[in-house]
Amino acid sequence: MKLSADGTRRRRLEAVTSAGSRMSGLSPMSDVRADARRNRRQLIVATREAIAARGLDVSALDIATAAGLGVGTLYRRFGTKEALLDAVVLGLYDELCETAQTCIDRPDPWNGLAEFVMELAGAHRDSRGLAEVTAACERPPSPELAQRTAALQDAVIRLTERAHAAGELRADVTWQDIMICSRAPLDTDHCLGVDAGPGGWRRVVTILLDGLRAPGRTPLHGPGPQISPAGSSETPPTR
Repeated sequence: MKLSADGTRRRRLEAVTSAGSRMSGLSPMSDVRADARRNRRQLIVATREAIAARGLDVSALDIATAAGLGVGTLYRRFGTKEALLDAVVLGLYDELCETAQTCIDRPDPWNGLAEFVMELAGAHRDSRGLAEVTAACERPPSPELAQRTAALQDAVIRLTERAHAAGELRADVTWQDIMICSRAPLDTDHCLGVDAGPGGWRRVVTILLDGLRAPGRTPLHGPGPQISPAGSSETPPTR
């Protein structure tokens, strides 16, 4: 998942603090704890890569095999495959929250909004599993996911308000529009014999962002997107 420079997030996730295991005189219990931490990290890395490529419909055996571990280790460390998936998805959401805050702190309101839209679109492109979770509205999310969803919604509201106040974002575009627009480049690779190329989705987002800029030439028709009751948090933003 690319949220800043290429590979930064993955390198950070894969970095394991192993200084303790290299020290002499470790007790057997310390060795066990170090092995448990290492196994947990390997499972998280493998799960991120698996859901990025294949979505959430990935088996516990496939994850464990990719991690170089037995499936029993997965269950000992996380209890269930679903608990492991939840942990990974929450980590992805936390990274998006960090990125959103970085964009809010940008001195130029439009640049902050445009950067976040590009990063969120890239996150959807980089992880099929994340794209599936952010689109899921069939049932209420877990309390932990609902909390992070609300935080991201609030961040997009702030980014939108800043761009509106600066006169950079067309007045009829809402924060909900911004959320939906971030999914626009998910299926932009091929059309009628045309190949967009590996970075073609960025061109799509750039064109889209230009359409969001004030003043806007064509009135928007129909009602705007709204929060889905089933997929929203218990206390959705009201702005």
